Amino acid sequence: MSTTVVVSSISVGSQSGPPCTSYTIINDPTRNANVTGIYTNCDSGPLFNASNGGSWIRFVGTGGTIITLTPPSMSHCGGYLSGWFNGTLPTTVGIAVNGTVCFETPPQLCWWFVRMSIINCGGFYIYFLPPVPACNARYCTT
Repeated sequence: MSTTVVVSSISVGSQSGPPCTSYTIINDPTRNANVTGIYTNCDSGPLFNASNGGSWIRFVGTGGTIITLTPPSMSHCGGYLSGWFNGTLPTTVGIAVNGTVCFETPPQLCWWFVRMSIINCGGFYIYFLPPVPACNARYCTT
């Protein structure tokens, strides 16, 4: 018999300075797009409900550092509706680029979506993410 311990952590940043230095860190292995199973996690809580409609988020750790670039299928990454980045990661450092995170639902890969922004901070990416459009939806990472 073996035991698996999943350790998640969140470090809430100030959100009031330059985005590449004022973000919230999420270290959550269950966000990985390869994690399967139906869970009731939902990215609509306080982390994503800043007064300006979202928060700057940096993903770190074994769960992944970027929002996955391909649809992971439903019931992955700790939610029922799996969110994936429908775009290309920016190569220019320090410039915010607008994009779309799609949520896979039957019958389409991008039935629900949210508009977001992403910045290449020179070695890592941060995302301005709004609350998800429905509960049991989650941003998936790789």
